[in-house]
Amino acid sequence: MKQFMSIKDTATYSGLSQFYIRNRCKNGTIPHRMMGKKYMVDYEASIEREHKLAVQSIATLSAP
Repeated sequence: MKQFMSIKDTATYSGLSQFYIRNRCKNGTIPHRMMGKKYMVDYEASIEREHKLAVQSIATLSAP
């Protein structure tokens, strides 16, 4: 799998919406690079980051 993908391809492979991915790129919370005006998302790093966030939120919800 390619390391950097367009927002559209990242959305297709990850199941996340293009809107969500684009907003996360704009606020700098998803690893990406700009190729001209196009966001190129570091797919593996972004999925790893989303997984960590999900685990943290589950841990927060299950904490007494």
